[in-house]
This record gives sequence, structure tokens and C-alpha cells, in this order.
Amino acid sequence: MRAGLVLEQVDKSFAGAKAVERLSLEVHPGEVVALTGPSGAGKTTTCRLVAGLEYADAGNISVAGRDVTRLPPQQRDVSLMFESFALYPMMNVADNIAFALRAPTRAGRTDAAAIARCIDEVLALTEMSDLRERMPHELSGGQKQRVALCRALALEPAVYLMDEPISHLDAKLRHKLRAALRRRLVAAPAPTLWCTPDSMEALSVADRVAVLVDGRLQQFDRPEAIYTRPANTQVARLVGDPGMNLLPGTLVRDDGALRFRHKEMTVDLSDETRTRLDASGSSGNVVLGVRATDMEIAEPGAADAHRVEVYSYEPFGKYAILTAKLGGDMIKAKIFDATHVDIGDVLSIRLHGRNAVVFDAATAKAI
Repeated sequence: MRAGLVLEQVDKSFAGAKAVERLSLEVHPGEVVALTGPSGAGKTTTCRLVAGLEYADAGNISVAGRDVTRLPPQQRDVSLMFESFALYPMMNVADNIAFALRAPTRAGRTDAAAIARCIDEVLALTEMSDLRERMPHELSGGQKQRVALCRALALEPAVYLMDEPISHLDAKLRHKLRAALRRRLVAAPAPTLWCTPDSMEALSVADRVAVLVDGRLQQFDRPEAIYTRPANTQVARLVGDPGMNLLPGTLVRDDGALRFRHKEMTVDLSDETRTRLDASGSSGNVVLGVRATDMEIAEPGAADAHRVEVYSYEPFGKYAILTAKLGGDMIKAKIFDATHVDIGDVLSIRLHGRNAVVFDAATAKAI
């Protein structure tokens, strides 16, 4: 049996509704795999299945070469960080972190001095050293989450399960901890399954990303591939900030060249995309996926630009998100210059097709 964490064709239903369906994943030792998807996709259920808090209806789960599918939680050697924190209210921060290290099942494995060093280390990592004597009711939501994170990191398990480990932290600390946590986890011999609804967080922390929708695995690949070549329109909508623009249209031959035609415009495709479409023999109705970063404001009347009406404009300092109406469709552009626009303005938008992805309109799969 393979080392690391392996899920093979795992099914789980609640009251007849599929929470996880035929899920197969493999996470190698020292690898971080991010499981991302919208609320209700099955991320937490997957963690609970691996931890033994739920039992699979079908399929197999192995951890470090052992089949744990039917083993109770205490025999699985996993470290699960609960999304709900699950702190012991009668214990202070330090004792919450140390609780698992002092458990009877670990008797003789870690002495008091080693436990103290471990507590100091994880508290320093999460910037909580001055709060070690606080009780849970004296902590903010973000501080409680860091205590739960420390408790999970303190163990040396066969697998780490992180269920939204930094979602309640302020933005500055969240960005700082992402890098620190990844460095720690990839240095560990155990695999890590990191669950988050934030696709950009998933891309930034993981060696590979698994996209889950309605309990089904949509794509499992390296972050770069997930972002640039989403497997279907569901992944395209989910991954990115904002998600990929999806425009319905057709593929047409024009002077021997293959182009995408929308009711409001025609887009030249890259040579690589045309070659792939030619090889597939695709024609007719398709959906064009274009990232917000592949759009820009053009000079009024530019030959390769298209008129749009501004629906909203959201400045974020170094860039702004422009949402505009293109015929009956909405598009989002990420604008990096200092241009300011108002709702209702009519602008010209240039759309670059060099990084576009073409999806089959009937199957929603990438061509």
C-alpha cells in the first residue's frame, strides 16, 4: 500500500444526498494538497472521513500505508484542525495546545521539557507568545483559530488535516502565516490536506490543488495548470480573483483563420489555441474563457476594442475591478492604471485572446 494519504473511490451520503462522490486523491509525504470549492462542496466531510469522525459508505482510505477506512479516530494518527476551533473552555492556551501531547495514548513519547519547547515554538510561529495564559473566553475569534492551529501543528502525525486554518485571521496576518505554514508543512514528513473555499489561498499554499464541486472532483493538478487551463467552466468560475469571464459564442473560419465570434465582437485566438481546436475538430457553439487580467481599457474608437457600459468600479489601490455590460453579458476587467470611471460610463475594452480557454458549450469541458 502506498505511503502518504490515499482516498480511493470514496462515497459519503447524508439523508440520501451525496456529500462526497467517488473521490480519489493521493497526497504524498511532505506535500500540501489544497482542497477548494464552494460551501457545501464536501471539503469538511472529506477531512472528517480521513480523521474517522465519519465513515465512508464506499471506497478506501489509507494513511502511511495502513488501511484506516474502518479504524476509530484514535488509531489513525491524524492531526485535525477543526474549522469550529473546538477549544477546551476550562484550559488556558498553553494547556489546549499541550492536551494531545499529554494524552494517555502518547504516554512516554514526549517529556515535559519537549512539550514546553513545542508550545513555545508554535506560539511564536503564530505570534501568540504573550497569550499563553489566556482562557478561550478571553480570546478573539482570530486568536482562537490560532490556538486551534497551534494544537494541530504541535503533533507529529501521519497526516495533517487543516480545515480552513487561517480564514478568521486579519488579512495582514493571513498573508504572513500562509508562507510560514507552508514552509513548516513541506518540511514535515507527513502529507497535508488543506481545505479552503478561497481559491487564491489554495493556489498560494499548495503543491497541487483539488477542486471539489457538489462532492465531485472537477480537477486535480498543479496551481499553474488549474489557473491557466481550468478543466471546465465550473473550475473557471471558481478559480481566480475574480473568476474567469465566460462568453458564449461560436467558432468561425475567417480567411482561413479560426476565430471566436460573440454577438458583440470577434476575438483572434492564439496559435496554440487554434492548433488545439483544429486537432479536436471542434466547431459550432463554444464558451470563451478570458481572465480579467487579459482585458484593458482602450482609446475610444480603437479598431480592436469593444464598447461596454460600466456596471461597477471597485478600486483596490494598486488595481481596480471594472464590471461592465457587453451586450447581454457581464465581464470583469482588472485595471492596473490610474484610470477612474463612473457607473454608466461607456468605455472601449480591448480583449486579448492569447491566454483564452475554449470550452465546449454542450459539455462545459475545456477543448
